[in-house]
Amino acid sequence: MKTITVAFVLAFALTVFGVGAPNAEVYTWTDEKGVKHFSDRPPADAKGAKPAFPSYEYDEAADKKRTETDSQELGKVVNTIDEEHEKAEQEERQRQEEAEETRPPTMGEKVVAEEEKLAQKIAELEAQPLEFFGSQRNKIRNIGYYKYRLEDLAKDPEKYFAEPTRFEGNVKTPEDEQEKP
Repeated sequence: MKTITVAFVLAFALTVFGVGAPNAEVYTWTDEKGVKHFSDRPPADAKGAKPAFPSYEYDEAADKKRTETDSQELGKVVNTIDEEHEKAEQEERQRQEEAEETRPPTMGEKVVAEEEKLAQKIAELEAQPLEFFGSQRNKIRNIGYYKYRLEDLAKDPEKYFAEPTRFEGNVKTPEDEQEKP
């Protein structure tokens, strides 16, 4: 059935559109009134009629050379486009990296950083000998302060960062030592 349909369509196309001559020429001439004419047949009086498009003999070597030259030129254009595309992608990645570096930290990033800082401070204080604090009560008080700060951070991070507190314990911090000249 498929073969019959294809044959029917092909026969219809050939009937409607016809088959052109493979070496059809287009002739051009100008009549006595100065009107330029184009036709696939020369006029009967054939005065001044000439082919509109000169025909050339097929030269396989020249065609092959032209094809090679065209392929090389096309390759150069494709390479240039690829290089420009790669450069644009690289610039976009660099722009995104710069934007990432300069963006302010999110609340989640602030919370994680502060949790790490408080946990590190608690670990440092727990590693100190009792003589560093003066008494067990002072050690518990100092470590407890940072544990409570950690709990406050977990409860309400926005309030934690909006209302910073300064611990006034008996352990001197580097800032305290710098304040006293």
